[in-house]
Amino acid sequence: MVSLGGTPAAGEPKQRRRRQWFVAGISIGAAVIVIALCAGALAVVDAVSDVRDTASDAREARELRDRNCLELEQRLNRLNPPGAAANPAGRAVAVRDENSAVRIYVGEISDTRAQDGWRQLLDARAVYADALDRQAKSRTPAFYVPPKNGDNKPVADDLVEWSPAACAGPLRRLAAPDL
Repeated sequence: MVSLGGTPAAGEPKQRRRRQWFVAGISIGAAVIVIALCAGALAVVDAVSDVRDTASDAREARELRDRNCLELEQRLNRLNPPGAAANPAGRAVAVRDENSAVRIYVGEISDTRAQDGWRQLLDARAVYADALDRQAKSRTPAFYVPPKNGDNKPVADDLVEWSPAACAGPLRRLAAPDL
């Protein structure tokens, strides 16, 4: 404000400074908001990218597990099934051959729970092969006893649930070694 004599009023420099601070505060606030919006947009883009990467990794892992199951089935198909053997000693050899083929697959499993289930199945089959050897020597009948989980259900059922669908065929074959 200007007084009647043409000199600035005493409160005008304070008011001008106050307006300058007000404009500076609004400018700084706007800059902070723009920076926050940019950072938020970058975070959203990064999150979407991470989701895509995770989905891609999961798809690749699933494809690898399916391929491993198919390779297991191919290895098993090259072997004679235990049921095709003419005598107990031949069945024992066939069971052990299948177990050897499965051990390759078990080494590739990353899930420890599924790996333990497969090992239980292999252990039960190894015990059955030993019983078949005893049957060949002493005529003591050999019986396959499938491993059970804590709920007294076959471990093979759990493995079908935990493993890729491509493993269902090999699992059915391995769960019945006397066929």
